[in-house]
Amino acid sequence: MTIDTALPVAAVMAAVPVRDAAVAKRFYERLLGATPDDSPMPGLRQWNLGDGVLQVMVDPERAGGGLATLMLDDLAAAAEGVRVRGVSLDIAQGEVVTAVARVVDPDGNAITLVQA
Repeated sequence: MTIDTALPVAAVMAAVPVRDAAVAKRFYERLLGATPDDSPMPGLRQWNLGDGVLQVMVDPERAGGGLATLMLDDLAAAAEGVRVRGVSLDIAQGEVVTAVARVVDPDGNAITLVQA
């Protein structure tokens, strides 16, 4: 019998620590263009994005140290929608990816948007 040693990951959840749940909720609603899909516990809101989940959680001690990367099919179109909602993105050409943009939330967490 051969044992597969690879970790069988079904999906990935990225967690972004924030200080203020209300401020973060407003920012991420503008960035993502949607209200949270659920709030499984106090201080935690989740957005289901493609095959993954973005969690925004109150954790003042870790706030501002988060990084999340969101893969998009059309970064230019997504950036226009984000701009209309009041969040500006500067798109740059990438060397490994087609295009990349970065936005920082009110706590200093970096959210990177990339087009493969």
